[in-house]
Amino acid sequence: MSFLFRYNEKLKFDTGNENYYELLKDSILHPSKVFTVLTSPFAKMALRLNGVKFGHGVKVYGFPRIENRGKITLGNNMRLNSARCTYNSGNMEGGVLLRTSRSGSITVGDEVYLNGTSIISEENVTLGNRIMIGANTVIMDTNTHNVPYKDRLKRWDKILRKPVVIEDDVWIGANCFIMKGVRIGRGSIIGAGSVVVGSVDESSIYAGNPAVFVKKIDEE
Repeated sequence: MSFLFRYNEKLKFDTGNENYYELLKDSILHPSKVFTVLTSPFAKMALRLNGVKFGHGVKVYGFPRIENRGKITLGNNMRLNSARCTYNSGNMEGGVLLRTSRSGSITVGDEVYLNGTSIISEENVTLGNRIMIGANTVIMDTNTHNVPYKDRLKRWDKILRKPVVIEDDVWIGANCFIMKGVRIGRGSIIGAGSVVVGSVDESSIYAGNPAVFVKKIDEE
């Protein structure tokens, strides 16, 4: 029975519980988590019904909001967390939103974790591999409105749109805004509550509104 109490790194990452004994106790005390996991296959139907292409090992907790008029492609072993109560770390209040216009495209790599994340595309949003995104972060490649007040409620064809690229191994904290034209370099971290309006160097920490360089990440 010792395996029940043995520390498990993957279990800790996936569920927040350090061993199977804690996981069992957590399941008994919080049955809503069990319900969320059991209904995951039904929640995944939201992807299929909206024409989303996705790889193997994709887990959908809670029901995401998908508005796909363009193209959405998700990689392998992804996690879309829209539930307030799940086994996974990073629980949040909001749900995942993926929205594309007819000209929009969202492409996401492998092992990306979306926790109540909203991605809105009218041109192109590309996410690499092994990206973690905190609760209630918004990524968008468009202003959604014109800047001149006379055109703000019309002339949708003049709204500024620029592609967004987030490279591999990026960690984005909760409640961030990633705006149009942004490229976040590989391995970087965006501090919680940041508004990113410019490019981010790789292996760097940026934070603030607007987000500014804080320091390089010491890989050692």
